[in-house]
Amino acid sequence: MKLGLGVETLRFLLPADVLPGEDDAPLKAPVGRAPDLFGCVDQLVTKPLLACRFAKSDASKFEIFTGESEVTLESVLLRPQADDGGTVCIDESSEFVWWNSDGIDRELCQKLHGNPPTSAGAIADALAEEITRLRRFEVSEPFAAQEDSTIIPIFRWSQNADEISGALIGFWLRPTTGLGRYGIDDERLQTCRIIGIAAEDEVSGRGMRELAAAIVLFGISSAPFAATVARAGTESVGPAQEQSAAKQRESTLQNLSAAKQRKVQTAQQESAKINEDVLNRATSQNISVVVSISKQRVYLMVDNDVAIDSPISSGRHGRATPTGSFTVSEKDKNHVSTIYHCPMKYFLRLSGMSFGLHVGQLPGYPASHGCVRLPEQVAKLLFQTATVGTPVTIQA
Repeated sequence: MKLGLGVETLRFLLPADVLPGEDDAPLKAPVGRAPDLFGCVDQLVTKPLLACRFAKSDASKFEIFTGESEVTLESVLLRPQADDGGTVCIDESSEFVWWNSDGIDRELCQKLHGNPPTSAGAIADALAEEITRLRRFEVSEPFAAQEDSTIIPIFRWSQNADEISGALIGFWLRPTTGLGRYGIDDERLQTCRIIGIAAEDEVSGRGMRELAAAIVLFGISSAPFAATVARAGTESVGPAQEQSAAKQRESTLQNLSAAKQRKVQTAQQESAKINEDVLNRATSQNISVVVSISKQRVYLMVDNDVAIDSPISSGRHGRATPTGSFTVSEKDKNHVSTIYHCPMKYFLRLSGMSFGLHVGQLPGYPASHGCVRLPEQVAKLLFQTATVGTPVTIQA
């Protein structure tokens, strides 16, 4: 890999709950090389989607570990800012549902244990035979890149004298054409089917012969993903396999349908209510702010009276807004997120932490990275009324 390889952007599929808060310290990429951006992915993901371990002395003896049964993946675009100290910006788009199936993993283990392979290559062949027919994800929102991207599994691996272990941490959305405009002219990155991040943080597109079984295991999703995101299916399978895949697909679709229904049901938020008479009595000594996560509302209190009652959008699953007692520690009318580089107008930072209240989109359900999003009119009024030291209570 060329040490001077620079890139404009790289897009990944990563677990949504690993993404930083809206005002966390920014990621850094020293010189904007492709390995630096893969390194940023490695920094972000602390809980893998899948993991495995097998002994060097007998590669047929291995263990599979799965995470949560269902994980939301976010399509994330990383772009280095060379003129800003190597800061890496993050943009997001479509969401995916990734799921694990203990039943499928047991079938794989039983098949291999019943007819033990004699080499890592044989393990790879046996796994590939079972894996390539599986459906492991659903797209919950339109995915604009599906026509011109191949999805490449990214795994983290390490080894010692006795065993090799690895973890599937996400996916790289490699453009199928026009890689030159992304600054990717390294042939290995243009043709690889797997990206590996070694224990010493060296990114490699080559893989290792002795890691064949682990690589294919992490390819549990590579075949469906790499085909076409919208069409991952069950071609060329027998009736029993078709039935099994159909059950898994039905379960996933039910989960997606329920998630969409929840969004529809909760999107009907009451608009903001402003009591001008109460608001006119506000002083720096008699005001406080109360946020209710369960109700998705914020209240500006003047003594015991409600001056403003407004809808909000708090932190989503995995990035929940902290609860407790805080105070306004900073006011910034034109604040910009340090990591997403998006505007966060009328920002009220809480207790010096990396979250606060600001203008943002309100889809009708918790959707932020930890901050409390407000309608612009309400955010402006809170900004004008609150002072440094105003108490803010956030309730579950």
